[in-house]
Amino acid sequence: MGRQKRYPAIKRVFEVIVAAAIGVALAPALGCSKPSSKSGAETIIERSSSAKTENHSGSAQSGADPGINLNCVYDRLKDPPEAFHYVYKKSASDGVNVDQEADVAPQLIDGFRLKPDGSQQPVHAAHSDEQNWQSALAGLTGISGMSGTVSTINHNSAMQREPDGGQVNGYPTIHYSIDTARWDEATRQMLGGFTLGPGGSEKGDAWVMGDGCPVRLILDDEMHNKNGSLLEKVHYEEEMVKQ
Repeated sequence: MGRQKRYPAIKRVFEVIVAAAIGVALAPALGCSKPSSKSGAETIIERSSSAKTENHSGSAQSGADPGINLNCVYDRLKDPPEAFHYVYKKSASDGVNVDQEADVAPQLIDGFRLKPDGSQQPVHAAHSDEQNWQSALAGLTGISGMSGTVSTINHNSAMQREPDGGQVNGYPTIHYSIDTARWDEATRQMLGGFTLGPGGSEKGDAWVMGDGCPVRLILDDEMHNKNGSLLEKVHYEEEMVKQ
């Protein structure tokens, strides 16, 4: 039983490596005519960071397709460009939950994080005190645990850009619907079969700025055992609301 509970975490540790290998394997099927001298892992890393390095001036642009860039959430918490309210929640069927919420400003963080016993631990720091700021930051970056989940669907057919982005939480956005039911059979077998298991799925919506920074992200992740039985369900929510 204990071994089974550790399995989802082990799977997520290897997802980026597997995604890189799959990207290389799928390249001919996707019609990629230009070979790359970079390794699959380098390609994945470059792709995930491209939205961060491209200058979109914080606005969603009509021709952009940035995907979801979780790195920018950490960057905005570390060096807030403006005041915003931040929320990250994770509810898992195994009872391991995360709840982090704070008012974030260039000079101040004031919020809380949920402790394992269900009580709230205050998160408060002034940017002038670097040590306390870093400590507060550590209490608000649970979203890093989503990196494997997002890598499973980012920049592939599970994500579809919708025409109704617009202003969300005070930011101009691009809207993506997320549904692994859109995968073709080859992608499902090679990507979903390992990360989600037979019959596993990811479904939700993301509203991101032009650099891929999610201002609203809602995602339901369902993982199955090899025999198709349910292994774990996880519900994620993240928001940044401009103040």
